[in-house]
Amino acid sequence: MPTRAFLERKLRYLQPDIISQLYICSSCLSKRAFWTTASRAHYKNRSLDVYQRSHPLKRYIASVTSVTAVNVTRTIPKHNRRLHEELTVFENKAATFANVSQLQLALRGLESDDPTIRVAVVGLNGLRGAKRLVGAVLADPLNTERLWERHLKDEEPRDTRALLVRYGEEYDFEQRHPLLRTLSIPSAILERHRIEILIHGFGNRQNEGKVTTGIASQNLLVPTLETPSSASGRIATVTYPVHKALIYGEDIEGILGMPSVVYFGNTEELGVLVKGAVNVHWESIGSGDRPITLINLGQSEAAIASFRKTLDNSIDYEHKWLASNVSSISNFIISGTSPTDSNALKPALKSLILSILNDTSTAISNSKSDRLALTASSTVPDSTRIPLSQALTRWAEDAHTELRDQLSFAFSGTTWRKLAWWKLLWRVDDVGFIASDILQRSFLANAEKELIWIDGRIQQAGLYPASTVPNGLAMRPANTVPRIGTKPPALRLKDVLSASYGEQFQQLKFDKPNRHVQQIGLTRADLVLSVPTLQALAQKLLLQLLSTTFLTTTLSSLLYISLSTTSIYEAGAIGILGFVWSARRLQRMWESAREAWVERVREEGRRTLGTVQASYEGTLREGGIAVADQAAEEEEKIAEEAVARLRAILDSLYDNEKV
Repeated sequence: MPTRAFLERKLRYLQPDIISQLYICSSCLSKRAFWTTASRAHYKNRSLDVYQRSHPLKRYIASVTSVTAVNVTRTIPKHNRRLHEELTVFENKAATFANVSQLQLALRGLESDDPTIRVAVVGLNGLRGAKRLVGAVLADPLNTERLWERHLKDEEPRDTRALLVRYGEEYDFEQRHPLLRTLSIPSAILERHRIEILIHGFGNRQNEGKVTTGIASQNLLVPTLETPSSASGRIATVTYPVHKALIYGEDIEGILGMPSVVYFGNTEELGVLVKGAVNVHWESIGSGDRPITLINLGQSEAAIASFRKTLDNSIDYEHKWLASNVSSISNFIISGTSPTDSNALKPALKSLILSILNDTSTAISNSKSDRLALTASSTVPDSTRIPLSQALTRWAEDAHTELRDQLSFAFSGTTWRKLAWWKLLWRVDDVGFIASDILQRSFLANAEKELIWIDGRIQQAGLYPASTVPNGLAMRPANTVPRIGTKPPALRLKDVLSASYGEQFQQLKFDKPNRHVQQIGLTRADLVLSVPTLQALAQKLLLQLLSTTFLTTTLSSLLYISLSTTSIYEAGAIGILGFVWSARRLQRMWESAREAWVERVREEGRRTLGTVQASYEGTLREGGIAVADQAAEEEEKIAEEAVARLRAILDSLYDNEKV
């Protein structure tokens, strides 16, 4: 016998076939479908309500996400798809110069056939007057005063958060969001034109109520909302972009504090993006083409109240409403919210995109100006280079004169004459000392000191990219110096055996800085290295003289002893001949070596002066010139191309539209 579970499972599979074979009239079928759908919806809503009551935090997050979610997958209309793709490419290429918040607002507008237009009403004197103005614009005189109208008129001195007014089928006020409060109202204007209004005060909490004139257009179209980010009271700001902005002020203070962008920020291409409105208490305002719209908010509220009392006051309502000039504010709010064609953009959305392009172009121009100004300020002017060039020319002339006079005096003096060929017998050990002393005293000593002074002036003028210190001359780090009372470091072999003079020179030569201030000292040290070679030649020639004289004398003695017929004069002539020949050879080779060394010293001096002068002339000519930022220049070029491409596509797609 089959079990009960088996029968239930079998009936579950057979139930659709059985129901499909039964005859049910259309009336019963429609009632059955209605009650089935209603029961399911009731069960679903009841389950969701129970879940949200048990999880209040998740219910709050869900309500906030439905308002502010931007990552939801959307179907882009076909006529906006190309512009949406190009705007996305523009965002990637010009994100450094464009406002990302405005770009996201424009992209969201292109993702819908009928996008919502967001208008900001900025109160220079707080939120109360701006809320009253919005209430007067959205009020319906044919209906009685609604709860949301009284809400906009009430004062809220403790809560300075922004207020977002949007359309809703029923009145609802949500104030749990940390950034702003949301007021949903059944307004026909908001529904018909798909508008939402952001009411906020200018600046932060500390600046609220203060009048400020130096406000940029981008700051008004991208207001910042503030919220405490921690229990310590820190303030975090979040941008909330809008399509256009209305600045509201009161009396003379509002007129004087109106931002300058109200007067100069609107263009024929962009349309009216920013408008100023000032509430005055004049009975007759008059109409005219003014950059600031004067309104009488109290008169407009009185007109609405009188019309709601009785329809007989319709004429009085019309006169007062037109006299208050609030209708011009209403026209500004709803202007640009209706497209001129079924596949056309809303003028307000197109104005936003054009505003983004203009602001991006302005940001690129400012970046170029700042970069060029920084380059110009980092470049040393010619008024600083010319005196240094003149000082370098005078130094070169004096250095050549010093090289000629000092070396001529040194090589013709008594000290150098001590190294004559016939004095080498007792002066051969003084060759190195005398030659080194001449180099230290007479080889461009004063020119080297003056060159250090000129180099310091060049470095002070900023003609060097950076100050470098040679490794061989660098100071020992402070942490390697032993302190008093600490154990001394272990003795190392290189501390005992110092490097030779040649090794020290080679290290100094390879570690020299880019500047040629040490070139004279390096050349002198190089010449000093040739002194031992000169001394070795003197010792070699003297040894050859003595050895040749000794051999010839020995030969003459042996000849005199071995041959009895040889006289002492004949034998002595051989020794004398060897001495004279070796002495003549010593004289010729030593004098040639001395003259070659002297000529080398003169030539090295002239070559060093020419090298140093040419090096410093190059530094004065090419140094101190700021290097252009190639990366920033390339980034600006890419952004300019993106702006031009997007503007061309916008004109080609919507060239027949008027903003």
